[in-house]
Amino acid sequence: MSCYDDDNLDFSKIGKELNSAVEADEKYNRENDAKFRAVHQKVASYDEFRDIVLASHIKPLEKGDRISECKMNQPWNSVALNTDKRETSTTTNSTIEEGKRLPKSGLEFAQQWRRFYKTEDEQYPYLMDIGSEHLAKIFHTEISFGLLGEILKALCLFKKEDATKVIGILETLSKVNRFSLSMQFLSSVERDTCVKLFKNLQSCVSEDSDQLTVLVHLQILYGVQN
Repeated sequence: MSCYDDDNLDFSKIGKELNSAVEADEKYNRENDAKFRAVHQKVASYDEFRDIVLASHIKPLEKGDRISECKMNQPWNSVALNTDKRETSTTTNSTIEEGKRLPKSGLEFAQQWRRFYKTEDEQYPYLMDIGSEHLAKIFHTEISFGLLGEILKALCLFKKEDATKVIGILETLSKVNRFSLSMQFLSSVERDTCVKLFKNLQSCVSEDSDQLTVLVHLQILYGVQN
């Protein structure tokens, strides 16, 4: 006899969560393939690289496709629509809890980052909560496209008492796979942000401390000139 009561299982919710996970995996793999194609094509600029990745979901029209056959879906069941809205509101609390959970992988980090933490003011405390040690675990393979620049921008909001944590995060990121590639495709604004971040960190570190030695080494890795 099964130990689960099928009557108590929300198969609709389970199905939606499964579909979301599958779509997220497909998006990650699709964009990752696009990154390799862009590097292989030796694109001329960061913007061109970014456009290739962002357009990776677009499929070319097949020979037999007809644009005129595309139809708009007209909602006909207002009761069903209202029910969907109520279901959405009831899942808000669970969504918030999901955003507070520590990510178990780089993919999950990217999902939470894009979905729940859309501004630097939201992203900075999120990074502080995760910490450098956990970031090292989830980014041991690689860091997702575009995240490095966004993380650098968020870290620029650091407080003096967080300087040690920020240096630890920068050191962790410098050791992830394809770090050099991520640095290569930083935009000019993101590079300026990186310079500003290191300059502010230097003002918080004592000249005779071990942290200064680490910071100087990191400046070399991040391409920041004294």
